[in-house]
Amino acid sequence: MPKTADHADIVASWKTKAVTINGKQITITQFIHDMQTNKDEPGENEDLIRECKGIDHFSWGEKSQNTYCFSLACCFYLRVKWVMSYFFGRELEQAKQADLHLFFDNDQLDAGYLWSEEAFVKSFTGFMDEIGAVPIDEDSSEN
Repeated sequence: MPKTADHADIVASWKTKAVTINGKQITITQFIHDMQTNKDEPGENEDLIRECKGIDHFSWGEKSQNTYCFSLACCFYLRVKWVMSYFFGRELEQAKQADLHLFFDNDQLDAGYLWSEEAFVKSFTGFMDEIGAVPIDEDSSEN
C-alpha cells in the first residue's frame, strides 16, 4: 500500500466555494496550473487537465464534473494515489450541499485506499466485459 498523507482535513464554503485541503487554500485554476507544472512525465496529466478545464468552482453533494475535479484535487494536494479519487468522490457526492468539513485520519485513508483499489478493479473488469475483452491466463501462456 502506498504511503498516504497522515490525515486529510477538507474544509469548504458552499456560498463562496472556497476550499482548503490540509490548511492550503485551493482554487480550480490553481489546481490545473499545479498539475501542469508538476508533471512527472510529458503528457501524464493531459486527460485530467482537459477534463477539469472550464470548471469555475469545485462542488459537492452531486456527481458533477466539478465534484470529480474536487476529488482529484484532494488526491493531488494530499499526495495520495489517483485511485483515491474513488474514495474522495464517494465522500463528496454523499456530502450535503452546504458548508463542508471532512476529516480522515491515517487509518481511514488506508481503508479508503483499499476500498478504492477494489472499486477500480470492479469498474475496470466491468468495462472490459462490456467491450468483450478476453482475460489472458498468464499461467498457460507460452514464453
